[in-house]
Amino acid sequence: MTPFAATPEGYEAYWEEAERRVLAIVAREVSAMLREQAGLPEPGDDPLESLAASMQTTGTPRVPDDAAARRLLPDASRDDAEVAAEFRHLTQNDLAVAKVRGLERFADLLDPPGDARLDDALDEAFDGARDDDARDDAFEDEAFDDEALDDEAFDDEAFDEDAADRAVVLIGRDEANTVAAALTDVRLVVAQRLGLATDDDVEALHDEVLADAVGDDVGSGLDAQVRRYWGGVFVASGFAQESLVSAMLDDLRERRG
Repeated sequence: MTPFAATPEGYEAYWEEAERRVLAIVAREVSAMLREQAGLPEPGDDPLESLAASMQTTGTPRVPDDAAARRLLPDASRDDAEVAAEFRHLTQNDLAVAKVRGLERFADLLDPPGDARLDDALDEAFDGARDDDARDDAFEDEAFDDEALDDEAFDDEAFDEDAADRAVVLIGRDEANTVAAALTDVRLVVAQRLGLATDDDVEALHDEVLADAVGDDVGSGLDAQVRRYWGGVFVASGFAQESLVSAMLDDLRERRG
């Protein structure tokens, strides 16, 4: 994965196809989790029926019970429940819809539906081990255990560098903010799943991933293999987000002269 750089067409980077596929899978899992937690309709559902189902008896949107979803849809006030409820009533559905759309658009940019090349690349990166149900469900909280990786579908080689396997990731200027926000949301949710609560936690995991020295975490109960995979997702999404924002700022300064 290379940093994003401004081009006449937008912002360009080179990612391995397996990196694109893995981050697309995670973005879609975050989107599905957020859609369920916010009570948003699935494509084709009756929007009025789904909206009614998402409301509590008070008429306000239900408060997410998943800590990761609450990072994306936080309370506006920790001290005033009435203010928090009113703010959630006014903003939650629109905010959740925008985040879901952004995550799904980001995933489609990386992994267009029906792109067989990326499926083949993922097969190769994971040594041919394919278990679509296990892989697609891996974002669920209960998947962070030893059994989640017994089939080795999540081989840490997915984030190994191979310059010959890199492909262009091009983000148009009109979609750059959406992509940056989606990467931030992915990173926030993965951080919660990994139990990263402080800057020191983030820095320690970053160092472990880059040194290929990720170990078990006794506090969270996550073993080394799980932490290595999700740590790779966390570091990769952070690198992509930071380099994209940096390229956007440099581009803006250059355009302003």
